[in-house]
Amino acid sequence: MKLLIISGSHRKPSQSLKVAKYIKQRVEKRQVFHSTDILDLGGNPLPLWDEGVWKGTPEWKKILKPVREKVTEADAYVMVVPEWNGGATPAVKNFALFFGERETGHKPVWLVSVSSEINGQYPISDMRANIYKNNKWIFIPDHTIVRFVHQMFNHDSPAGEEEKLLRERMEYSLTQLELYAQALREIRNKITWDDRFKYAM
Repeated sequence: MKLLIISGSHRKPSQSLKVAKYIKQRVEKRQVFHSTDILDLGGNPLPLWDEGVWKGTPEWKKILKPVREKVTEADAYVMVVPEWNGGATPAVKNFALFFGERETGHKPVWLVSVSSEINGQYPISDMRANIYKNNKWIFIPDHTIVRFVHQMFNHDSPAGEEEKLLRERMEYSLTQLELYAQALREIRNKITWDDRFKYAM
C-alpha cells in the first residue's frame, strides 16, 4: 500500500511540513505502507484551478501529471492542515478541486490540524463540512490537533507529557488509518463507477 502525506501550508518551510515529516518517519518505522511520500503545497504549489483542467490543456497536463500520479496511486492520505483565519488554507481547498472520485474516491484520510496557539479545531470542521463532496474521500473518525506547534516535534524525544500523549494519540490514529486503507482497498475493487453520479448530491 502507498500513503501520500499532504502538507497544506503555503509557507516555505512551514510547521505543517515539520509535522508531515514526523508522521512520515513514524509511518516508515511501522512498515505497513510500503511507500510514503510528502506533497508539500508550499514547496510545490499548484496554480489556481481554472477550466483548462477540464479541457485537458497541455499546460495543465504538464503541471498535473506528476501530482495526479501520486494522488491516484495512493491508498490513503494524511492531510496536515494549518489553521488560517479560522479555517483550512486556500492551498488545500485548491488542491481538492483537481481530483475526482476516480483518483481519490473511497480512500481514507487522516486529518491533522496545526495551530500556533490553542485553537486548531476549525480546519477539521472546515474539511469535514466542505472539502470531500466530489472527491469522495473518507475521513476516518479520528483526527489530530497539534496545538502550540512551534513547541512540538523539535527533538527526537517528547519535550513533555503533553507531547508524549500527542505522539501516542498519533500512533493510535495511524493504526486506524492502516486498517481503513486495507479494508477500503477491497471495497474499491468491487465498485462499479457510474459517471452519471460522479458528483455527490
